Amino acid sequence: KVTSRHTASTENMAAMSASSVTFKTAVAPRMRCRAAKLTRATRGSVATRASVVKISVNEVKDHLDRGFVLVDIRDPDEARETGYKSSWKNIVLAAMDEDGRIHMNPNFLAQIRQEFPNTMSRILIACDDGTTRSEKAAAAIVEKCGYTQCKVIEGGVDAYLKAYPLTQADKVKWKMRPEIGEDLSVLVSGVDTRQAGQKYY
Repeated sequence: KVTSRHTASTENMAAMSASSVTFKTAVAPRMRCRAAKLTRATRGSVATRASVVKISVNEVKDHLDRGFVLVDIRDPDEARETGYKSSWKNIVLAAMDEDGRIHMNPNFLAQIRQEFPNTMSRILIACDDGTTRSEKAAAAIVEKCGYTQCKVIEGGVDAYLKAYPLTQADKVKWKMRPEIGEDLSVLVSGVDTRQAGQKYY
């Protein structure tokens, strides 16, 4: 059966971090200026921006309906500050530690490949404002990994959430829960194919 469960925000963020950040960094809560610092730190040598395709926030829903997946590259504290949708994938590009030092995620592209094995996967990249960080991430995904359907959300998460605020339904996660009962093959054929004493729970 399919059931929905509301999880606490702290549990959401813990799962969000664990699934996406394999590099170790002590990220501490900070003011909104952390986003600006992270943007400056990742500015460096941005890959060819001609390869970066941008879409407006009004085009996001249509892209999601067509199979695109939104990848939030912000660090966990930034995501916690604004909120996020449970359907988003969080793969952090860079994070700030408690001393204000910026740590780039050396596994970023590897995590992209792991999450999206097919280079034709449809990816929407979003940071806070959709500028340098998103452009750098998208360009690397396209030019270094060969993905052909990677786009940036213009204005980033801030613009998107301003236009389409989070609802309670956005925070619901759907999970499969195993139920105790007869094996489906028994119900269909009437023949129990299990070994003696074998149980499915």
